[in-house]
Amino acid sequence: MYLKNLEIQGFKSFADKISIDFNSGITSIVGPNGSGKSNISDAVRWVLGEQRARTLRGSKMEDVIFAGTEHRKPHGFAEVSMIIDNSDNRLPISYNEVTITRRAYRSGESEYFINKVPCRLKDIHELFLDTGIGRDGYSIISQGRIDEILSVKSEDRRHIFEEASGIMKYKIRKIEAERKLESTTQNLIRINDIISELELQLEPLRQQSETARKYLDIREKLKNLEVNVYIENIAKLNEKVKELDEQYEKIRENVRDENAKLEEISRLNHEKSEYLKSLDEKLSESRTEYYNLEGELERCNSQIKLNNEKIKNYEQNNERLTLEIEDVFKSVKLLNDDEQEKNKKIKYLNEKKEEYSAILAKLEEKMNLVIQQMDENEKYVEKLKADIMDKLDAQSDKKAQANNVKTHIGALKKRQMAIDDEINSLKLDIDKEGMKKEEIEEGIKQTKETINSLRTQIEKAQTDKRSKSAMLEELRKKQSEIRSDIKFKTARYNMLKDMEKNFEGYNRSVKAILQACAHDSNLGRGIHGALAQLIKVDGRYENAIEAALGGSLQNIVTTTEEDAKRIIDYLKKNRLGRATFLPISSVKSRTFETSPEREIRVMKGFCGIASELVGYNPEYRGVIENLLGKVVVADNLDSAIAIARKYKYSFKIVTIDGDILSPGGSMTGGSSDNRGPHILGRNREIEKLKNDISELERKDSEIENEVSELVSGLEKFDDYIRQSESSLKENEIIKIRDENHLASIEETITRYKTKIDMLEQEKEQLSRQEEEAEKELLKYLGELEAIEKSITNSKSIIEDYQERHKDDRIMKDNLSGEIMDYKISVNSICESIDSVNEALARIENQKKSLANSADRKDKEKQRNQKEIENLHQKINELTESIRKMEQEKSGKMFEIDRISEEKRILEEETANTINRINDINKNIILLQEELGRLQMKKTKFEVEIDNLQNRMWDEYELTYTNALEYKKDIGSIAQAQKLINQYRAEIKALGAVNVSAIDEYVKTRERYEFMTAQRNDMENAKEKLHKIIKEIETHMKQQFMEQFKKINENFGAVFKELFDGGYAKLKLSDENDILESGIEIEVQPPGKKLQNMMLLSGGERAFTAIALLFAILRLNPAPFCILDEIEAALDEANVARFAQYLKKYADETQFIVITHRKGTMEISDTLYGVTMQERGISKIVSIKMDEKAS
Repeated sequence: MYLKNLEIQGFKSFADKISIDFNSGITSIVGPNGSGKSNISDAVRWVLGEQRARTLRGSKMEDVIFAGTEHRKPHGFAEVSMIIDNSDNRLPISYNEVTITRRAYRSGESEYFINKVPCRLKDIHELFLDTGIGRDGYSIISQGRIDEILSVKSEDRRHIFEEASGIMKYKIRKIEAERKLESTTQNLIRINDIISELELQLEPLRQQSETARKYLDIREKLKNLEVNVYIENIAKLNEKVKELDEQYEKIRENVRDENAKLEEISRLNHEKSEYLKSLDEKLSESRTEYYNLEGELERCNSQIKLNNEKIKNYEQNNERLTLEIEDVFKSVKLLNDDEQEKNKKIKYLNEKKEEYSAILAKLEEKMNLVIQQMDENEKYVEKLKADIMDKLDAQSDKKAQANNVKTHIGALKKRQMAIDDEINSLKLDIDKEGMKKEEIEEGIKQTKETINSLRTQIEKAQTDKRSKSAMLEELRKKQSEIRSDIKFKTARYNMLKDMEKNFEGYNRSVKAILQACAHDSNLGRGIHGALAQLIKVDGRYENAIEAALGGSLQNIVTTTEEDAKRIIDYLKKNRLGRATFLPISSVKSRTFETSPEREIRVMKGFCGIASELVGYNPEYRGVIENLLGKVVVADNLDSAIAIARKYKYSFKIVTIDGDILSPGGSMTGGSSDNRGPHILGRNREIEKLKNDISELERKDSEIENEVSELVSGLEKFDDYIRQSESSLKENEIIKIRDENHLASIEETITRYKTKIDMLEQEKEQLSRQEEEAEKELLKYLGELEAIEKSITNSKSIIEDYQERHKDDRIMKDNLSGEIMDYKISVNSICESIDSVNEALARIENQKKSLANSADRKDKEKQRNQKEIENLHQKINELTESIRKMEQEKSGKMFEIDRISEEKRILEEETANTINRINDINKNIILLQEELGRLQMKKTKFEVEIDNLQNRMWDEYELTYTNALEYKKDIGSIAQAQKLINQYRAEIKALGAVNVSAIDEYVKTRERYEFMTAQRNDMENAKEKLHKIIKEIETHMKQQFMEQFKKINENFGAVFKELFDGGYAKLKLSDENDILESGIEIEVQPPGKKLQNMMLLSGGERAFTAIALLFAILRLNPAPFCILDEIEAALDEANVARFAQYLKKYADETQFIVITHRKGTMEISDTLYGVTMQERGISKIVSIKMDEKAS
C-alpha cells in the first residue's frame, strides 16, 4: 500500500489543477522559499479530514481556497483527491485503488468522497484507523511538528503512540460504549419517573371504576320507570296538530294567485323596460347622426372659407407675377439701350483704328527709307530695334491680354460674390419659411392631436353616457325591487319581534314563567331562560339540533334545584300547568367514551357531535352535554344508517334534514313544510332580518345617491359633448386653414430652392471660367516676362551701338518713337473693341435669361388661373352638399322629438306598473303573516310532542316507538314520580361519576406493567455495557504496553545509530493509569550528561524527534510518510546520516520529503520542483533521478 497520486485544484497557491504521481521509494519536493512546497503536505493533511485551520497555517478554513492574484480571480472552491494503491488490501475496503476526495466551498460547505461516492468524515477516519495515516497520525510530519512532539505536554504527545500501538479503534469503541451507557442511564431515569407517576394514578382509578358500576345499576332502574311516564303524556298531543292544515292550504292558494298576478305584471313591465331601452338606443343614435350632420356642415362651411382664401392667394400671386413680368420687360429695354450704345462705341473705335493705321503705315515707310541708307551694322541694329518693336508690340498685346483677363477675373469674382449674396438671401428666406413651416406643422400636429383627443373624448363620453343611462335604468329597477323587499322584510321582522316579545311558540306554562320573570326580578333570580334562548346554532344545523332537542328546547335552565323549586311552586300556586327545569348544579355531562368517539369521527358522513355544533356560555356545558353530548349529526340518512348499524343503534343520530335514528333502531323523518320559523331559528331569523333590512336600507340610500349622481352626470355629459363638438369643429377649420398655408409655404420653399440650384450652377460655371482665366493670365504673364528679358538684351546691344553712332540715330529714334506711339494707340483701340464685344455677349445672355424668366412666370400665372377655376367648382359642390345636409338635419331633429315623446309616455306607464307591483306585494305580505301565525300555532303543538320524545332520547336514547317496548303498568303517575325522585337522589348522593374510569383503570394498569418490563431490560443493558467497557480497557492496556515497550527499545537503538552513541528512553508519567498517562522522553547525547529536552540544541532536538519517528516506523511501518523540512536544523554530516536512514526504510515505507538539503535530494528516486513562474501561482516540474543519472 502506498500513495499513488495526488490531484490538487484551487487549494492555496495551486490555482490550476495539478496531478503528482508518486512511486514507491523516496520522492523529494524542492523549490525556493514561498513557492508553495508545504502546501502539498497541507493538502494531504486536509484531504484526510483536518478541521483545524491553524494546523493548515490559516486563520479560518476558507483560507485554503485560492484567494486570487492581481491577474486572477479568486476560486469558489478547493478540491484535493488522493489515490492510494490498496493491492495488498491493507485498507478494509474491497478495491485495489482507493480515491479519497475532499471539496470545500467559500460558503462553508464541505463534501467528502470515497471512490467518488459521497461519505462522512467519520468514514474516512475509520478507514485509516491503526494505519498511522490520518490527521493526527505519525505519517505526516510538517514544519514545526518536530519541536511540537518534543516540547508539548507529555499527555498531548500520547496520541502518536496510541496510533502506533494500534489501540485507536478500541479507544473509539470505548467512547461509543460510554456514550450508549450515558444514554441508557438517562432513559432509566425517565422510565422510573413515569412508573412513579402511574403508581400514584392506579388506586384513585380503581375507586372511581367501582362508583361508576354502582351508578349504572341505579340509572337502569330509573330508566324503566321514567320512560313509562313519558309514554303516557306523548299520545295526547298528536290529534291537535291536524286542525290547522285546511286553513293553511286555503291561504297558500291565495298567495299563489297573488304571485301569478305579480309575475304577469312584472313580465309586462320587463317588456316595456326593454322597449324603453331600445328607444334610448334609437334616441342616442339619432342624436349622434344629428351631431355628425352639424359637424359635416361646419366642415363644409370651413372648406368653402378655406377655398375662398386659396382663390384670394392665387389672385394675389397672379398680380405679383404680372408686376414681375413688367419688370423683366423693363430690364430687357435697358439692356437693348445699352447694346445700342456699345455698338456706337465699336463703330467709333473702328474709325479711329483705321485712321491711326494709315498714319502708322506712312511712318513705317519713311522709316524703311532711313534704314536703307544705313550700313550693315546699322541694319543689324535696326533689325534689333525692329525686333524690339515687334517684341514691344507683343509686350503690349500680352499686357492688354493680361489686363483683359484680370478685368474678366474681377468681373467673374464680382458676379460670384453677387451670387453668394443672392444665395444667402434666398437661404435666409428659406429658413424663415422653414420656421413658419415648422410652426404650422407643429400647430397642425397639435390640432390633429386635439381633434383625435376630442373625437375619442366625445366617443367615450357618448359610450359612458349610454352606459350610465343603462345603469340609471338598472338602478331604478333595482331600487324598486329593494324597496319592495324592505317592506316585506320589515313586516316579517315586526311579526317575529312581536312573537318573540310575547314568547309565541312556547307552551302555556313556559310562556307564563318567562313573562313573569321578565316583570318580577325577584322571581326571575337564578332563572336563565328557556334552553332555546340560551344557545346559538348555525343555520345549516338548525333542523338537526331541533330534532335532537325536541321538547327540551322549552326546558327552563336554572342555577340550582332551589331556583327550580321556587318556579314550580309559582306554577302550582297560579295553576299555570307544568314545566321541565334543568338545574346547572344537578344536570351533569353525558358524553361518548374516548375510543368509540375517535372511531365515529372518522366515519363517512360524520358532521360532528351535536354538543360541539352549538354555541353557548361555558356555564351551560353540563346541561348541553347532558342533552346533546351523545347525539351524532350526520350529513344524510344513508350515512346515519351506516353509523347506527356499526354501533348497533346504541346512541341517537340526527341528520342535517332533521331525520332521527333512535337507539333501538326506530326512525323518524319525512318532509318539512317550513311554514314558519321554529323557536330555535326565530332569534337567528330576527337578527338576520334586522341586518338584511339595515343592509337593504343602506343599499337603497346608496342607490338613491347613485341615481342622483347619474342624473347629474348625464346632464354634465350632454354639456360636455356639446362643448367638445363645438371645439372639434373649430379645430377642424383651423387644421384645414393651416394645411393650405403649409402647402403655400412648401411651394415657396421649392421655388427658392430651384433658384438657388440655378445660381449655384451659374456660380460653378463662373468658378470654372475663373480657373481657366487664371491659367491664361499666368500663361500671358510668363510670356510677357520672356519678352521683357529679350527686349532688355536687345536694348543693351543697341545702347552700345548708339553710343558709337549717337548723332546718326537721333532722327531714326524720333521716327521709331512716333511709330511706337501709334502702334500702342492701335493696340489699345483693338483691346477696347474686344472688351465692348464681350459686354455685348453678356447683354445677349442676360436678355435670353430674362426672356426665360418671363416665360416661366407666365406659365405659373396660367396654372394659378386653372386652380382658381377648380376651387370655384368645389365651392359650388360644397354649397349643394350643405343644402342637402340642412334638409337631412331637419328630418333628424323631428325624429329626435318623436322618440323623446314616446319615451316619456312609456316612463309614465312604467311608474304606474311599479305602484301596482307594490300593492300586490303588500297583499302577499299580509297573507304570509297569516300563514306565519297559523304555523306558530301548529309548531307549538309539535314542539310539545318533540319535547317529550326528545327528553326520552336525551336521557335514555329512546324514541317513542322503541319506548313502547318498555311499557308496563306503573300505577299512579304521582307514585311513579316519587320513585323517580328517590332514584335521582341516590344518583346525586354518588356525586361526580366518571364512567370512563372503568376503561382508564384497565389501560393504566397495562401501561404500568409494560414500563416495569422496559426498566428491567434497560438495567440488564447497563450491566452489559459496563462489562464491555472493562474488557476493552483491559485489552487496550495489554496491547499498549506491549507496543510501548517495543517502541522504547527501537527508540534507544535508533538514537544510538543516529548519534553514534548516547542514550534515549521513553517512560510513562503515571504507570498506574496506563490509558491516560503522559509519555516522557529522556535522552543523553554522546559525551553529555542526561539533561532536559529543552536544553538540547536545535539540531539535537530535531535528530531526537527523527529517531522517535524511525522507532515508530520500525515497529509499525506507515504505508507512506510525508516529511516537511524536518532535517532543516541538521548539519551536512547529520543530513547524510538522516538520508541513509531514509534509504534503509524506503523498502517498507514510501517517503515524500519536502527539503532544501542537497544530501536528501541525492538519495531521492524522484524529484519534483515547485515554482512560481506566475506570481502567486504554484506549478510542478518533475524528474526521475535514475533517468538523469543515465
